[in-house]
Amino acid sequence: MKNLKMLLILFLPIFVLGLVTCDNAGNNGIISSWVQAGPNGTTLARIITQRDNCPEIRLNGVGVQMEERHLPDNDFPVLVCEITIPQGTTTASVSGRALKLPVENPTRLVVIGDTGCRLETGDVPQSCNDPKAWPFERIAKTAASFNPDLVIHVGDYYYRQDPCPAGDSGCAGSPFGDNYASWDADFFSPANKLLRAAPWAFARGNHEECGRGGKGWFTFLDPNAPFEDCQKFTPPYVVDIGSLNLLMLDSSAAKDNSAPEDLVDIYASQIATLEDASGDNAWFVTHHPFWGIGEDSGELFMIDDTLQAASGNVLTGGINLVLSGHIHFFELLNFEGTRQPQLIIGMSGTEVDSPVTTPFPGLEIGGATVNEGFNLNEFGFALMELKGDVWQVSIRGVGGKELLACEIDGDEATCFP
Repeated sequence: MKNLKMLLILFLPIFVLGLVTCDNAGNNGIISSWVQAGPNGTTLARIITQRDNCPEIRLNGVGVQMEERHLPDNDFPVLVCEITIPQGTTTASVSGRALKLPVENPTRLVVIGDTGCRLETGDVPQSCNDPKAWPFERIAKTAASFNPDLVIHVGDYYYRQDPCPAGDSGCAGSPFGDNYASWDADFFSPANKLLRAAPWAFARGNHEECGRGGKGWFTFLDPNAPFEDCQKFTPPYVVDIGSLNLLMLDSSAAKDNSAPEDLVDIYASQIATLEDASGDNAWFVTHHPFWGIGEDSGELFMIDDTLQAASGNVLTGGINLVLSGHIHFFELLNFEGTRQPQLIIGMSGTEVDSPVTTPFPGLEIGGATVNEGFNLNEFGFALMELKGDVWQVSIRGVGGKELLACEIDGDEATCFP
């Protein structure tokens, strides 16, 4: 009996650790699974797994082999598998794990942006170990509880670029660099419940540009077939969600305070392509705002010079809204004349920016005057629900409390403080 007790003492922790590891890895070695919108009307299912080979996915009860997207390497020692889900598919599952498929006319959207924990030399490190200082996991769980039909992430997933300073308990032990450990800590683990709650539309942020978090972006989230090398630009595409088109623009290379001719030419061409495909009712989804107003130490700043030059500050077609992130707060700007409203959701985890204290009415950006503007610098997300022809926008805090109510009616937007 004494020997049995000794064996239990020695091996029970190892057994329990094995159970925890298996649980964290999901079913049969699956770590993460999600469904995302792709180009040309496609829907993609992807998984991250510890398996040696890609599993079957069951589509309408029929097993189909998933394809390799990424083979394990030193920086990303996981297997990434994917498959295009055919139209008409009503059920999908991998190793018994059900996947959420698109609904024909989504009426409840969750929008998040700028979610990672900032560890960057030159900036005050964010306390990644403190769920109050970095609340992304709490935000993701809260957002999932609203049972959205679609999640839109407006970019900037990866923030753990540099090591936590020695002696800083707030971020001690954090991984850093463009590798799987950092991407898992910044995004996949905290977003787990929300990833499984609904299909996603992913925008690429400037933190996912080449030389920063580009490898992770193309390994996991870019909607295109794998490229051999990191791409500075990727093709624009349209996500058709029934009564609304999402015009997806990769603006990761855009410059806030300059308009280099080569960038302007490329983005002008891509913007024109999306305008032509907009249909009667579309939202422009891109990480960099076309027209964003921030305030730093009492001084206003206006962005984005590259996109303003590329668009000529005019968006044609059926575009009714520009949806972005990049500035770390909530902002809604409505303009005089025919310019579309600009909505910014950049407060879902990364340290929030200072609020704009200058009154918005009368401010000019890109040749148009703001007639109404709203700003909040609290952590949270946007819940958008379609009621008739009007999108009711509820800005929610970390725990789900409504902070501000707004609405988007065609190309008019306002809030009700």
